[in-house]
Amino acid sequence: MSFDRIQALIESDQKLALGEVLKSLTPGERKEYVKDLVAFERQHRAGDQRWSHGETLAIAGAGLLPTAAVLAPWLVRYRIFFQGGRPDNGIDVVLDVLRHRELPWMPDLVTRVAARMPTRERWRQDLLGVVLEFCGDDPPYSDGFLLHFMDFGGHTRWKPAFDALVPRMLEVVGSGGIMGARRHWPEFLCDRADRQVLLDGCLARLQQGGTAAEMGGFLVLHEIIEVTVEEIATHARDYVAMLPDSRSTVAGLAQDQCKRLDDAGRLDFGLLCEASRWVFGRTEKKLVRAQLVWLGKHGKANPDEVVLTVAELFAHESDDLRGQAVTVIAKHLGNARDTTQAEIRTLAEQLPGDLAAQLGGTTSQEQAPELAAFEPRPFPSPIATLDELTRELLSAFGRNSSYVEPSTAERIVEAVVRFAWQDREALAQAIRPFAENTPWFDDSQHTPRSELIGAVLDARDKPRPLKHEVSTELDFARNRKPEDGIGAVGDELAKRLYEIGRGLVHLPKPALVSTPTEMSGLIDPATLAGRLARAEAEGWEPWQRDLRQALQRLPRDTDPGLFASLTGKAGAKVRDWLATRTDPEVAIAERTYRHPWRYSSYMAETGLYATVTPGLEEPEQFLRENDGWGSMMEWWPSLLPVQREVVAAHLVPHLRARTASKGVDGPLLPMLAEAHGPAGPALHLALSYGLGAELVVNRAHAVDAVLVLAARDQLDGGTLGDFLGQLLDIGDLVMNRVAPGLRDVARSGAARQIWDVLAAALPRLWTHNRVADLVELAVELAQLLQPGGEVPGLAAVAARKGSSKSVVQANRLMNALGGTA
Repeated sequence: MSFDRIQALIESDQKLALGEVLKSLTPGERKEYVKDLVAFERQHRAGDQRWSHGETLAIAGAGLLPTAAVLAPWLVRYRIFFQGGRPDNGIDVVLDVLRHRELPWMPDLVTRVAARMPTRERWRQDLLGVVLEFCGDDPPYSDGFLLHFMDFGGHTRWKPAFDALVPRMLEVVGSGGIMGARRHWPEFLCDRADRQVLLDGCLARLQQGGTAAEMGGFLVLHEIIEVTVEEIATHARDYVAMLPDSRSTVAGLAQDQCKRLDDAGRLDFGLLCEASRWVFGRTEKKLVRAQLVWLGKHGKANPDEVVLTVAELFAHESDDLRGQAVTVIAKHLGNARDTTQAEIRTLAEQLPGDLAAQLGGTTSQEQAPELAAFEPRPFPSPIATLDELTRELLSAFGRNSSYVEPSTAERIVEAVVRFAWQDREALAQAIRPFAENTPWFDDSQHTPRSELIGAVLDARDKPRPLKHEVSTELDFARNRKPEDGIGAVGDELAKRLYEIGRGLVHLPKPALVSTPTEMSGLIDPATLAGRLARAEAEGWEPWQRDLRQALQRLPRDTDPGLFASLTGKAGAKVRDWLATRTDPEVAIAERTYRHPWRYSSYMAETGLYATVTPGLEEPEQFLRENDGWGSMMEWWPSLLPVQREVVAAHLVPHLRARTASKGVDGPLLPMLAEAHGPAGPALHLALSYGLGAELVVNRAHAVDAVLVLAARDQLDGGTLGDFLGQLLDIGDLVMNRVAPGLRDVARSGAARQIWDVLAAALPRLWTHNRVADLVELAVELAQLLQPGGEVPGLAAVAARKGSSKSVVQANRLMNALGGTA
């Protein structure tokens, strides 16, 4: 028999037959065929079918390769999919072949394979099978093995020797997520392992922190352990250590355990004060309130320590919690020493005036911070060398890149066009590393990102002039099919990039004329006039969409006289554009969208959108949570820098979807705020949805955008407040996302503008169950700004009976505005 027989079985994927053939080989035959296998595999991996025959290649390697050092990476490279119950299960064939060989280096193979098992993507049951089959009573301790072992029913294959794995199973990151999803593991470990080992490991991981899923598993384990008061006393400091910055669920557990110990009379009071100080530094009001009530119960016995510890809350961001702290302190302050009372009055200076007065203290009038003046950012210098272009390409489209900075994309396409005209062959060499890093590129897609990559790759080819005479009015993208769901702005960007790619191939130009001179996307009119004058002098006309993009970037007050001396077609188009350009009409409308895919029937969803006439009459049909990656939405504001209302309208459906999405956007809203043109209702609606985004990073971008508009004196607080009031009232936005963002804006220098926002929003929200969050911020701003006047509906809320948070804060706001509650 020759290797041809083995190769035929590999290429025909006959796993069982291949296994039998490999078992029948003599040591000499194996030594002879291994060279043929390596050569075949090298050729196969370089070919177009390199993703095929992985299972039979794994089997062949198990039957022929001579050392653990060679076989381990081979098995890692060629995965065998789990097919339990099937007679031709490739994992069983590999194990059978390896057992038959009786190799002395199997312990080494086990160690090497276990070390290479992945930790994040746990789907290598084939490698797990090899390790478990041949490790005997000496299991490996690698993270990848342990996570696979736990994920794929390791408790059913447990051996007494595996007891030694328990401490490492608790240490490895990922085990908590598995225990949370597979509750049998905590139960199994509690039945099997030493209790002290489990408790020590569990508490160590809870202190270490991690993802919500990871911590959830260890919380389950802690629950099943059923920790005793005696054990809590032994680990009291471990629980206190969880209080400062752990997840709220972990901090809640620690708080509960410490209280159990205190209820049993075994918690040192000094440790209770330390625990309280840690909790008072947290933002979760539920935890803080519980700690405040608990600590207050010790006020009679320890008034000095209690009031000084509670005074830590004077620095808390919540006036509601500060007010509750003042109530506790006022109750016990009379029993404290004189020096303690004096210290409390000094500390009370950081409180709002009405709260400080309850403790006999005063507060100095704080001055509202001022926003720094907004300065437009100049556009970066062009890419100067081919080496710089290579670096920019690899960075912009690298493995870890989340989105392409618009200025980077503009500089790249400008440089590609310029260098393609100057030295096409040198440019092709510069693009080669980028091309090698993008083997996944699919030119059948028509998103802006795909067209951008395609344009860069097109620059490698030698120009192929069109056979017929070309008109200067040629539009390369006129018949290009638009990508579904992107919308008009994104599709126009894709067409412009497509034109650049086709133009580089069929009608190269020396330069682009549309590159901005300001980060907002604007082009300085004199600069554009100079570019067009150069084109006339050199005898060429810009590509159609390149010129159109340049026109859309001209400021509204552009002087047509700058272009009077131009005699070519491009100059005439500029003058005609300036004389006739108009803006579409943007309006806010309540629109209903029906989801055909939910519950196998149509479900209607109504929301606020911005319409554009002409161009976007049915906005709810577009951008239903666009990924932002292919559409390159962060580029859009600089495409229409003097029509940001139009851009905002196209972005509203996406931003609305982000209120229930974990997708991450780049600084989309800040770029929109830096653009020009009217800051009208569409922009303020976009900001409203941005302030209510699910992810903190997206809400932070919205805060930055509001600050930019405020610094430019373009923020309409009444309009923004009206939208926020509507959206909070109907449930499209969540209060505990919106209120912190408004607070950040106010404290960053836009206090007066945010007061206007609150004054417009509150009248719609008096029945909202979280309205006190906004009223609390309104109190802070009213005390700072002393705006006077009335807020519709406030007096009625303040006059309600009871001491709910909304009533308490409404009374404070009435007092701050100079009214009577």
